[in-house]
Amino acid sequence: MNATTNATTNAVRVGARRGWIEMRNSLRAPDDVAYYVIGAAVFVVVMWLNRDNEIQGTGITAALLIFPGVLAFSTMFSASYGLATQVATEREDGTLLRAKSVPHGMRGYVVGQTTRGTLEVALNVLLLSVPATLLVPGLWGSAGPEGIAVMVAVLLLGLVACVPIGFAVGSVFRSPRAVGGWGMLVIAGLVYVSGVFFPISQIPGWAQVVGQLTPMYWMGLGLRGALLPDSAVAIELGQSWRTLEVFGVLGLWAVVGVVLAPVLLRRMARRESGSVVQAGREKQLQRV
Repeated sequence: MNATTNATTNAVRVGARRGWIEMRNSLRAPDDVAYYVIGAAVFVVVMWLNRDNEIQGTGITAALLIFPGVLAFSTMFSASYGLATQVATEREDGTLLRAKSVPHGMRGYVVGQTTRGTLEVALNVLLLSVPATLLVPGLWGSAGPEGIAVMVAVLLLGLVACVPIGFAVGSVFRSPRAVGGWGMLVIAGLVYVSGVFFPISQIPGWAQVVGQLTPMYWMGLGLRGALLPDSAVAIELGQSWRTLEVFGVLGLWAVVGVVLAPVLLRRMARRESGSVVQAGREKQLQRV
């Protein structure tokens, strides 16, 4: 094993350890724990309130339709918006500058943030699934082992597809406040056009076209295909789960993102310096 391979392996190991430590510290912070628990609780309550509301022509309740949508939304939110906010914050406080100054530091940083994002998504799935299983009748009735395997595969591929988006957005905006303002508008728009919480066939045609360009739509479709009975396909476009297309589009998003995100991060890192970080801190103090 040559020196370059050793350095790369070490960067990956250090990055993964950093991601684990950051997630562990997050679970020790009361504000973060409240964010995870309350966020999951809101969705579980919505599902419980809709447990008896049947969607006409599908044989399923609204709660069963909402559940895969929530999984897709939480994955997209954590892996893109949450990550973008984290990247912008660490760009502002100098963390990225320090990572840039260490050999293979940016690679370790990417691995660390990806590790944390993966753990956060896994926690969200757990917090949603356990109470929903107890409160929503028939939640897993149509899935079976094969459906569960497809669900896990879609979530993992969706995560890989969305993480580069978070890095890309975080590298564009100079502060977490900018991400917060524009990011929430973008997320709200994606929720609408992707149809993760309601049948996409009910929204205008232009929105259906836009929605099918997003990874959130394909995650939602793949998860619905994995977890819902065949009768529910009646509300989908073309009345098909389009499983091959799900994996194909998410895979394309992942490949494009993995190629472009490091380029954007490297360009951003080249523009960072101690003076730039200090100027950002002084500007923040002036706001306070």
